[in-house]
Amino acid sequence: MSNRKINQPDSPVNPAADAAANGGAKIWRSLGELESTERFQDALDREFPEGSAQMETEEERELSRRSFVKLMGASSALAGMGLAACRRPETLIVPFTQSPEWSVPGKPVYFASSMPRANGAVPLVVTTHDGRPTKLEPNKLFDKQGGTDSFTQASVLDMYDPARSRRFLQDGETKSRADFEKALAEIVAKPESKVGFVFGEDESPTRSRLVNELKAKYAGAKFYSYEPLAGEERKRANTEAFGKGADVAADFSGAKVVLSLDSDFLELDQQGPVSGFYKNRFVEGADYKKKPDAKAMNRLYIVEGGFSLTGGIADHRMRIAPSQVPAIAAAIANELGASVTITGGPELTQTQQDWVKACAADLKKNAGKSVVLAGSRQSKALQDICIAINTALGNYGKTLKPVLTERGDYGDMESLVNSLKANELDTVVLLTPANPAYDADGFAAAAENAQVIHLGLRTDATAHAANWHVPAAHYLESWGDARAADGTLTVVQPLILPLYNGVSEIDLLLAFLDGKLFDSDKEGETTSVSYDAVKKTFAGLADDSEKSWLQFLRDGFWKKSTYAAAAPKAAGTVSVTVPKAPSIDHLEVVFATDGSIYDGRYANNAWLQEAPDPITKVCWDNVAVVSPKTAKDLGVYEKILKLQPKGKVYGIEVENAGVGPDGEGKFHTNPLVKLTVNGRDLEVPLMIGFGHADNVVSLSLGYGQGFDQHDELDRGPCCEGHVSLVSVNRGFNGYALRKLDTPYLATGGKAEDVKKRYSIAMTQEHHAMYGRALAREISTITTGGDHGKDFSTQLEGVKKQGMDSHAPENISLYKPKGSQTWHDKAKADKHLFDERQQWAMTIDLNNCIGCNACLVACQAENNIPVVGKEQVAMGREMHWIRMDRYFAAKPVYENGKAVTEDDGHGHQVQKFDEDNPEMIPQPVACMQCESAPCETVCPVNATVHSEDGLNTMAYNRCIGTRYCANNCPYKARRFNFFDYNKRNPLIHKNLYKGPAGKKAVGEAPHLQRNPNVTVRMRGVMEKCTYCVQRIQAAKGKVKANLKKKATMAGGSSVDVKITDAELRPKLDSIKVACQDACPASAITFGNLQDGDKAQVVRSRNVARNYELLHYIGTLPRTTYLARVKNPNPAMPDAQSVGRATINMH
Repeated sequence: MSNRKINQPDSPVNPAADAAANGGAKIWRSLGELESTERFQDALDREFPEGSAQMETEEERELSRRSFVKLMGASSALAGMGLAACRRPETLIVPFTQSPEWSVPGKPVYFASSMPRANGAVPLVVTTHDGRPTKLEPNKLFDKQGGTDSFTQASVLDMYDPARSRRFLQDGETKSRADFEKALAEIVAKPESKVGFVFGEDESPTRSRLVNELKAKYAGAKFYSYEPLAGEERKRANTEAFGKGADVAADFSGAKVVLSLDSDFLELDQQGPVSGFYKNRFVEGADYKKKPDAKAMNRLYIVEGGFSLTGGIADHRMRIAPSQVPAIAAAIANELGASVTITGGPELTQTQQDWVKACAADLKKNAGKSVVLAGSRQSKALQDICIAINTALGNYGKTLKPVLTERGDYGDMESLVNSLKANELDTVVLLTPANPAYDADGFAAAAENAQVIHLGLRTDATAHAANWHVPAAHYLESWGDARAADGTLTVVQPLILPLYNGVSEIDLLLAFLDGKLFDSDKEGETTSVSYDAVKKTFAGLADDSEKSWLQFLRDGFWKKSTYAAAAPKAAGTVSVTVPKAPSIDHLEVVFATDGSIYDGRYANNAWLQEAPDPITKVCWDNVAVVSPKTAKDLGVYEKILKLQPKGKVYGIEVENAGVGPDGEGKFHTNPLVKLTVNGRDLEVPLMIGFGHADNVVSLSLGYGQGFDQHDELDRGPCCEGHVSLVSVNRGFNGYALRKLDTPYLATGGKAEDVKKRYSIAMTQEHHAMYGRALAREISTITTGGDHGKDFSTQLEGVKKQGMDSHAPENISLYKPKGSQTWHDKAKADKHLFDERQQWAMTIDLNNCIGCNACLVACQAENNIPVVGKEQVAMGREMHWIRMDRYFAAKPVYENGKAVTEDDGHGHQVQKFDEDNPEMIPQPVACMQCESAPCETVCPVNATVHSEDGLNTMAYNRCIGTRYCANNCPYKARRFNFFDYNKRNPLIHKNLYKGPAGKKAVGEAPHLQRNPNVTVRMRGVMEKCTYCVQRIQAAKGKVKANLKKKATMAGGSSVDVKITDAELRPKLDSIKVACQDACPASAITFGNLQDGDKAQVVRSRNVARNYELLHYIGTLPRTTYLARVKNPNPAMPDAQSVGRATINMH
């Protein structure tokens, strides 16, 4: 077997700039790539990340005989200290003598449930192994939901969090359940008690019913709802327009045009089921059965300050400060005939006016078939303008459904604080998932006037500040109900008894009614009181028959249970005052939802902490994001870009402390600035965000909850007991800058360089594949320039972009016997080993938004470990599927002609608009190449090809040479530098202690692991397997069914003969983890041998399909479908849209 050498074309000196010479867009992933710095070029030539070897100097790397003896002596000493003997400690095996009938070791059992949360519960199918919930999948019976998101996928890990609350606390001290029940009985015994109940923003019919009973019991009871990023102004606007408790759910299935006014409605600010939006993005139909039709696509406009995932997929995006969005909205409203008066603010530029007119005309043309949404963080004035626009377009009752929810007249945090200050409450019961002592300005001080009872999964700041803390049951341990985004009733049913005897929200509400707190440990087989409560509610909403109840539990939802419709009131004149545009001396500070840990509630979730932020690609921290121009005006642009001469990183004095030789190694740091706003200040690292509005600082929330003695900036010990190993020393507390009157947006801010730096783990340059045509894009209209091409011509050219224009067609190694190869007289042998199934996957970039749902789902399914911030900074993250993200500057055209500029050397080159780039995500995993370069270089045959076309790993053969990773052009392989699954990587320097390191034995997270997937060890290479365990399970199911059928017919299961045709799994029946989780249905998986009946075959046959790095001839089984932008020809930038492909040679 010979080694296979791939002759890569030379990398251009400046990949981003070289695109201009080849007709493509200027495209980059990071500031270093954009500026083509020396350290980035060096990083491209390094196959392995800096720090692959643990010994830093050449002298240390060369292990002398004396050093060897010293190390072995130390190891022996440590072994003597840590081991009682050379044998394993003796343990007892407890037999499962009374195994439940449905429990078969290794065989999963599925139950329907749902995850309650604001903006609609998520219907789920929960996978359990031996009674343990291990994986969450979307409930496909609920057709209004496409998939899940990263938060839902990761929520199963929260249940097994070792730092979960498991004790009752009184004023921070441990107490018993009986002690709390005594205190509770005193409150219940006094009907005159003035009790305030604070809920989250999710909807629960059972809770609503119990609220009415609590009102009857406690004359002085008050009710509130609070989550720090819920958007109170939108609720107020909807109440005025549609009535008390009203809400509006968008139905994107009938929307041809969507306008988002600072709303990330596809991810962090959802306002209705989004599956309909994605279905209207498919050019060939959701099943790829139609011919490409540009008219079938919807069109998305967005006005926002910083890039969101919704903004990344938008056809037209306007970059503007969030405070100025109402001015754009008012101009659009007036174009549509709505009555809006505007005062203040700067005049719109000519480009903005042209943008507004073209957008308004498109909306008017699609009246009744459009949707206009305002962001939750925006002012009530903008919410009113949005309602006025939708009313003028006649969207209500068509694409927008006003409904009357069961929320009732709940107060907000401001009214709660005022009630506490006025001594109107004796007791406050916190049932919200928020952490108000940390994230609500003024609550902690006001709460000193009342007794506070807190129900929570974590012993966070609020748990320690409360008079009583009650450990909460996870939603997978609780009985309950919830409402989906459209109002459909869903069930929340437990898959396991509370691990730590936690209390559910319904349990606690019932205790306030009857004075008794249900104890699952003591009651044994007794039916849960919350079960009875949920069943009683269902009987009132549906019917009280046992058949209907069982169907509700089986399906997970009740179809005939949506909200009642609300009638819109007559729209009046809307007045809006727009503040002055921000400047470098009066910055605008935006308090943003974090893409990894949301509002801070998921701070203890290691999967989410390690999942790179979809936009910034930062892990384990938050940063303040500004535009390149703002960074230059603040004098920190060069400090972000260049090396620093010397500094201390992780307590070690090192040269070039700004960044390591690879640019993003363990020495990568960003400058700290002191951000001042609202009379408060915070030191926070600054990062450049492309496509960000000038003079605007975006700071994500939820970090900085606690610090210990190992904090890099010496902020600890502080609130150390409020956090776990996952969340300690993580980021900066943006809530410290918030006030109740400026919860989302504050003006008049200042930023000052404090001459300090902070270590950042950032993955945006990891696994770079040079500047080739990777993520491809075309446009539905004729592109600009002298060589304009229409839509059909662009479709034909997808496969020939970049280097692929010079490469011949790749002929599969598995072509049937007799097929022609490149030579007319040559014939290919019959190499197809398995004629039943040959697996393949396609990823449609037209729908992928880069949300990380696939990344977290893969981690949950395949037992992928977390490695911690320091290891991620070294490039050692273990995710099998990564989410590459590219920025592409659009070429500038005027009157259909390209605009040129001097390149500084006397040459005229294409001008690009780098301030307003496009953003393209691209998921990358193992391509399962037919001609895999990794297989030819493995000296022990640890990576081989299976008969059904998979590139498989034999872990017990692997000796860790890493030759395969070196030879993989897609950088899709991951190496276990340490025993990440065995030794907790989050304990300070634990990985480096070897046998003396603390083992992660007996900690709850191991209960989440999939028993059908091998847990890998140190020194082993791993990668995507196409979820081979699911493939094998499907094959086993087919065999079992055939044997069962033979037995039922009176034959013997041993003698049954199975033909090849019978053994083939059902068409499109196997769903891999990433495919199942994807909310956009962007991933398709299936059997190539099923022909055009299989969706994967149809998707591979469309014109948009192409192979990544096709020209090197690896014959990947995973292929991509190019993104299609659907610009409005009347827009100012129409001819520049859809030109983001990297056309490099």
